[in-house]
Amino acid sequence: MEKRIYKYKLDFYYKSLIIYFIFLIVYLVIRGQFSGSNFMIVFRDVIIFIVLIFIVITLIALIVNFVRAKQILFTDDRIILKNRFGQREILFNEIIFVRFSREKGRSIEGNRRVRIVKLKLKNRKRNLRIRIGEFYNERKLIQEFKSVTAER
Repeated sequence: MEKRIYKYKLDFYYKSLIIYFIFLIVYLVIRGQFSGSNFMIVFRDVIIFIVLIFIVITLIALIVNFVRAKQILFTDDRIILKNRFGQREILFNEIIFVRFSREKGRSIEGNRRVRIVKLKLKNRKRNLRIRIGEFYNERKLIQEFKSVTAER
């Protein structure tokens, strides 16, 4: 039994933190005051507090998603939605249909058109929604879900 694992992306949070820190450093250098040979940083600025709030919120989101460690595992007969605190197994015979929703308008990141996969399950009223863009190897993940529909 071969397991194919797709892990959750954390790139967005890393990139956001780096951009916020660079902006904060540049802004502090620009707003700083030179008095003689000393350099004083101005901390009583509203923009500095706003950027610090963004940094704290992004850092909390990064830590929460890192601790969660979401994964999607495909085996021969089931899909496993897993995080650090538990997992949910979905057998292929429990899936009524798989629907792919497409991106409206132009695609920003190249040819990626599928955004969300909706799984209709026998024992659940609402569709189970999985955002494809949140996981690595999006194209392979889409192919995995298409193979689930082909097996049905």
